[in-house]
Amino acid sequence: MKQLLIAIIFLMFSLSASAESSKVICELNGEYSITFKDLKKTYLSEGIEFFKNLARQTQQSLFLLDRAKTSFAESDWAKDDVYIVQYWDIDATNETLQSLKYSIEPSPIWIYPDASSRIELSEEGSSVIHFLENEAQHPFFDDLLVDFYQVKNSINWFTGKGKLKVDIWLKHKDGARGKSPKVAINARGECKPQKKKF
Repeated sequence: MKQLLIAIIFLMFSLSASAESSKVICELNGEYSITFKDLKKTYLSEGIEFFKNLARQTQQSLFLLDRAKTSFAESDWAKDDVYIVQYWDIDATNETLQSLKYSIEPSPIWIYPDASSRIELSEEGSSVIHFLENEAQHPFFDDLLVDFYQVKNSINWFTGKGKLKVDIWLKHKDGARGKSPKVAINARGECKPQKKKF
């Protein structure tokens, strides 16, 4: 009877330990950049058209997006440090993602917390991609349409590192140039099991 009681206590402890280990926190540091300048020849529009034709994100559309970002002079981007915390809930038995919450400080007004999302699983880890449809009105701004909107949170099972990559390009409904925000955030950091510090 005593051995059975010890086995039950051990089993309960093991189950609670495995449940705790599935909750992971990542603390990321990075850079928040914004510009309101417009490109004369936009590689982004080529990437968006390619993106629309295939109805999904492709490596080519991301390549064109990155190429468009580098077409701006370094001085065109206003830059600031940013701190991100990701709260992952992962089922450790089958390595599936249960939920993700994240916070950004300072929090950019361009990020819409209720954007649509999809999960990408790979051998290396999980990614959650939040997106708004191209040409949709930005939920916070009546006069701005979405040219490209993607917020990608990732975690790597093997390195124990997290990543956040944000690309938000907006444009005015009336086609006005020179005031359309383009936002980029790149952040990386370490992940560890969640536990209370206080």
